[in-house]
Amino acid sequence: MNDLYLKLATSQVGKNIFQALNLPKPTNLQRTPNETLACPSGRVLIAGTKNNFAFKMITKSLNVESIKLLTPKIDNKTSQLIQANNTVEQVDLENLDSQRFKSVVFDASGLKTPEDLNALYQFFHPIVRRIKTNGRIVIVGQQPNDTDTAQQSATHAALNGFTKSLSKEIGKKGATCNLLSLEKGAERHIQPALYFFLTEKSAFITGQVLALQKSTNRIKKIDWQTPLKGKTALVTGAAQGIGKETAKVLARDGACVVCLDIPANKSALKKLANEIGGHSLALDLSSDDAAEQILNTIRSQLGVIDIIVHNAGITRDKTLGNMPAHFWEQVININLTSVSKINQLLLEKQVFSPNARIVCISSISGIAGNFGQTNYACSKAGIAGYVKAMAQHSENNLTINAVAPGFIETSMTSQIPFMTRELGRRMNTLSQGGLALDIAESVSLFCHPSSQALNGNVLRVCGQSIMGA
Repeated sequence: MNDLYLKLATSQVGKNIFQALNLPKPTNLQRTPNETLACPSGRVLIAGTKNNFAFKMITKSLNVESIKLLTPKIDNKTSQLIQANNTVEQVDLENLDSQRFKSVVFDASGLKTPEDLNALYQFFHPIVRRIKTNGRIVIVGQQPNDTDTAQQSATHAALNGFTKSLSKEIGKKGATCNLLSLEKGAERHIQPALYFFLTEKSAFITGQVLALQKSTNRIKKIDWQTPLKGKTALVTGAAQGIGKETAKVLARDGACVVCLDIPANKSALKKLANEIGGHSLALDLSSDDAAEQILNTIRSQLGVIDIIVHNAGITRDKTLGNMPAHFWEQVININLTSVSKINQLLLEKQVFSPNARIVCISSISGIAGNFGQTNYACSKAGIAGYVKAMAQHSENNLTINAVAPGFIETSMTSQIPFMTRELGRRMNTLSQGGLALDIAESVSLFCHPSSQALNGNVLRVCGQSIMGA
């Protein structure tokens, strides 16, 4: 990444200049590229509302040696809140002195009426200015369509707006706020998503919602050091950019990765495969028999596939009036048609293992649209719809999710004209571009063996870009 603005803003000299000119000052975001998803550490402030159904599992997930749990002292002003058990250190929210907080979790799953939303004010009003740089806030609610009344549904839908707005207030610190929206019964699978949003793995994700569904899949003991050990993953478009970083992260997590890209990138593909101890597959996904070639490779060399990441994609930008037909056809074919064809064939031939993971790469262009990208936005919106529909009919504990990147620092975005590139970087809550690593870490979450409750999500990794919802 060559973001001179960010480097200057975080330098000692630059800080004074930016302050004098009142310019936006991005914060250096902390990331952990060499570490797998793990339990957060340090002090975590935790509270909830009455009548909740998730607080017990949240507390259990965070009651570990690396964490010191804190809970608010309950008085008349905080009467709508509940606290953790008596063994947890209590904090007086009205008398915080110099206390600051890096990690905060609030369980709002017990909300019933709009009046109950006052609990958000009771808890967050005294602490919001005390969130540390690169801090993390996680709010837990119930899925609006899983509630008993329209009033309760409206109350939990309100959490989305609160989360998005709060994330904008704390974004200048590089801090994030995200929402876990639970179906009743999904709380027992909350751990991986909770850890993800409380750690550096979600550095470029803020103001977003992850939905957790009930799962009948039994929770097995997880090896958090190498969670994907023994798994085989296929990553398309793996020779560079997001695909390359995704292959490296999945290998870091223990997977044997098959790196697929076009024959022209064969050399880079082999180099990457050797570097991560995986395999390379040079194949043009636009060919009519691409799905069959992938099927034959899996059957002959791998047997079954545990993970497939559909990252390969192309752009052929032109305004619709100036766009030749082959530009339209190429983008739809590679970005959307090939994804559904490959999945359909692998499902029909039963080469996905039990508990398999499918992750597709969408885009915020598909959510918000983009000038000169009717073909690309069309294909990426199709991916989002495809994922949501497929999740409703998945069998054998297979899950399918999508990641929708915003402005990500890659060789492709480095070719964008300077002013357009700067606007792309700054027009989000965190005032900077993301890294390919941010996309890869999100893919890793969806591939994690304990993420069986994550199904049908389209997670925006965009720093809360002003584009889209």
